Amino acid sequence: MRNRNTLETVSRLREEVVCLSLSQRQQQIQSGKPPSNLNCIAGDPQAATAQLSCGKCDSRELNAVVESTVKRKISGLMDEVYNIKKKIMGAECNFKPSQPCGNKDTALLPRGRVNYASEQLGARIIRATADPIGGTNIIKKLLGLDFSVNPPINMLRQSLSPGSCFGFNGCKATVSLRLSNVIVVEEIRLTHIAKEMTPNVCVDSAPKNFEVYGKALDSDKQELLGSWTYDNDSKKRSQSYIVNCKCLFQNLVIIFSSNHGATSTCIYHFEVFGRLS
Repeated sequence: MRNRNTLETVSRLREEVVCLSLSQRQQQIQSGKPPSNLNCIAGDPQAATAQLSCGKCDSRELNAVVESTVKRKISGLMDEVYNIKKKIMGAECNFKPSQPCGNKDTALLPRGRVNYASEQLGARIIRATADPIGGTNIIKKLLGLDFSVNPPINMLRQSLSPGSCFGFNGCKATVSLRLSNVIVVEEIRLTHIAKEMTPNVCVDSAPKNFEVYGKALDSDKQELLGSWTYDNDSKKRSQSYIVNCKCLFQNLVIIFSSNHGATSTCIYHFEVFGRLS
């Protein structure tokens, strides 16, 4: 009951914020001070609030600010709801022994969780080591433009359109990323597009074997979270891997060591789920 009331409160809060923001904008228009075209900084709540008070956001910008702020504030709440759901589902499974719970190494956790590797929530790529598809030279290295084509940040974005991936020559790459929060990692999810969406109707560029390490907060020590294989299954383009580790991490290191036979590799969507400390 308490959690349901909390969810209802958050929903009402969002509606009130939208209403107040739009009312303020309407009053400014009526007073002869229409908002300018200056964009709001959705990732900076203080800057966004300052622009709202000055009447410098249009309706689309106001919505972007509200969406970003609410998404950041309720990430912990979403995990709390998920944990309750997991306990309930576990209890149901215990009461029905004729229906197996599944292997802990391959079972999928319920959907609807917070992806802490999302660029929208603040996750970012620290470093990527691979052979860039567009080639490299001294100038590109100095300017940080090695991956100007198919950059690593693509793997933290939701788009699954053809080509919107982290692409590199060969099959080996090492990626260091910083999650949006310090969490106990519970699940890794990797998604590749279907072959029907590719120009040559082939997905051999999908990654195959990979490892994920958690990097300690106060040292360079790394802990192996798991070694897995992405199966190039046409009916299962999104695959999840369960992590059995209770340590807290914010930095992860992903090592891709093979693909399914192509001369280059594409990493489309990499997600990380877990619980806050």
